[in-house]
Amino acid sequence: MKSKYIYILKNPLMTVMLFITGIMCFSLTSSSKSSNDITVRKEFITAVNTASSALEKSIPDIIITTTVTTTSTTTTTTVTTSKFEVCVPTVSCGSSPNSSFYHERLAIAGDSLALGFNVYGFIPDIHSISGESVSMWNLDYFTFDMGQGEMSMIDAIDYVHPRLLYISVGMNDVNLNYPEPYIKRYREVIDEIIIRMPYVNIVVAAITPVCSYCDIVRNDIIREYNSALEQMVKDMDYEQVVFFDAYSVVCDKNLDLREDYTSGDGMHLYIPCYTDILTALFDFLDTTDFKERLDR
Repeated sequence: MKSKYIYILKNPLMTVMLFITGIMCFSLTSSSKSSNDITVRKEFITAVNTASSALEKSIPDIIITTTVTTTSTTTTTTVTTSKFEVCVPTVSCGSSPNSSFYHERLAIAGDSLALGFNVYGFIPDIHSISGESVSMWNLDYFTFDMGQGEMSMIDAIDYVHPRLLYISVGMNDVNLNYPEPYIKRYREVIDEIIIRMPYVNIVVAAITPVCSYCDIVRNDIIREYNSALEQMVKDMDYEQVVFFDAYSVVCDKNLDLREDYTSGDGMHLYIPCYTDILTALFDFLDTTDFKERLDR
């Protein structure tokens, strides 16, 4: 009977019925001035027994058990992602066994050379935070519309919140900047991105060369900037930031851009060039721990 009392008290419906029964009992007994406390208790117990008996057919045999749960303290790392983290590109490439994995998570920020990845379908719109004439010296003057209004590049990157970010900025700095302020601003951008997105993995891409006939910029100056970029990544000493030598992927034996890689002006890139850059990138990422990081 004790177990049935416990069941009744734990069951909301039965508790209400018991409460009503108690009130009825109290009302009846309190109306009699001659009833003493013992009589009241007896009548209340009788009322409870009556309610219990009436419900007995619908109550299974109850076995009261005590469960002791032992817990241990664990540390759980939560990685914040976004609905934009994985997006299938229109054009696939790469021979690495993990090419599709990297490709679907790859977001690219930068200048018009970076924009080409989106123009030719290698990354979807939401993974492209790039624009024409973007450079480190004028970066604060550019905004990007990712569907929620105009944002700065860093705000746009934070909005997309990719786990794998490829940054390609510098072709517009080469003639209008110097390596020192270029590197200083570049480093500030990376630091800010990591502050906002501690689990982002960043590929700092070398500036690609130009063809031998292009007289807008010089490849020896581009290589000077790339050396500064590579040293910057080493000095930052972030496990999640790596330098990718895109220059070496697309240059010929004379260290100029291969002529079959240009879209026509000797500077901007064409489809085969992007294909080879991504293929080399995915192979390169296989030599890092980025796959493991992205799997977390």
